[in-house]
Parts: sequence; C-alpha cells; structure tokens
Amino acid sequence: MMYKSKVDIVYEQLLSWIIQGKYKQGDRLVISHIARTLNISEIPVREAIRRLESEGYLKIYANAGAVIDCFDKNTLTSIFQIKSVLEGYASRLSIDYITEDTVRDLEKINDSMRNLSEVHGDELSDLNMQFHLKMYECIPNHELYTMIVSLWNKWRITRTVFKVSSVNRDESVREHERIIELLQQKEYDELELYVRNHKLRAGMNLINSI
Repeated sequence: MMYKSKVDIVYEQLLSWIIQGKYKQGDRLVISHIARTLNISEIPVREAIRRLESEGYLKIYANAGAVIDCFDKNTLTSIFQIKSVLEGYASRLSIDYITEDTVRDLEKINDSMRNLSEVHGDELSDLNMQFHLKMYECIPNHELYTMIVSLWNKWRITRTVFKVSSVNRDESVREHERIIELLQQKEYDELELYVRNHKLRAGMNLINSI
C-alpha cells in the first residue's frame, strides 16, 4: 500500500469535495474549519491548499484567503480543446500499433460501461478513462502519452462527465463502438476528427452542467 502523508490525505479530500460540487466557484476555503472537520492540524491543510493553487483549482488572495476558481468557462473550454487535439492525434497514431488483444480489451471496457447503471457516475467515469488510455498506451510517442495522462490526473474534474453532466452512458458507449470500428478500419483522418469531437462534446456537456 502506498504511503500517504497528511498533506496527501487533505489534498485528496479537498479535491474530492471540489469535484463533487461541495465547493463551488467563488467559495472560500476556511483553513480552521477544514482542519476541525478532518481532525487534523492546520499545517497540512495549508500545504494541500497551496498544491491545489499550483494546479489551478483555486486562488489565494491576501484579504480573502483561498477561493475556488476552477470553473471558469473559458479555462475549462481551453482544457478540453487541448485534450481533444492531443487525444485525437494519439488515436490516429494508435492505428498502426493497436493489437487484437487491445481491441478486445477496449470492447470489454465498453461492455462494462454498457452494463453499469448510469447512477454509478464515478465508476462510469473511471471506465471511460480506462477506455481512452488503453487506446493510447501502445503509441511509441511516450511524451504524448505522458502528457495525456497528466491532463487526466491534474484536471480530475474533466473525469466527472457522467456524474455532474447530462452525458448519456448509452450515447458514449455507441461512440466508443464507432471509435473501435474506425481503429480496425484504419480510418486515420476520420478517427482523429471523431475522437476530437467526442472529447469536445463531453466537455461542453460538463461546462454547461457546471
């Protein structure tokens, strides 16, 4: 089991609360209140807040303290635009390296999404991430793959499309099926464009819901 420091624990809890909507745009994080809630000293809370600031989830003001500032429409739009370009290109590259075993893995993940109730937003989101990263992990451009993984991990709010937005599980499953078809048919241009639009549609649904 990986060791987690107090800062790690507070950071993950605060990030979870942000993603779940407990904290909304403009809300102030009161360090003393958080420390009491988590039964922990204020020092790791301060460190966790600094980490969240460095990742763009909040801003620290001299008079107001830490304030949630990650749901700006323009910022989220830019993130999804970047993700769509990177993942569209990665999907194009994957065509030449994808194996039959990987295709079967993609189909299994998609079947799991199909069989999971839409109320399980967290699990659907995790399976969705698994589907996309499974497709890209075969590409030889490791820097590109690392950048994509980093974006998924840093901006975890982009992984919550099934939990807080109107994204439909069945629609996503159908789109994943089409992605698999285009992979197998080696439709380079169409696949790249399709994945880009797939990511952008999910992004706009999330932004509109928030």
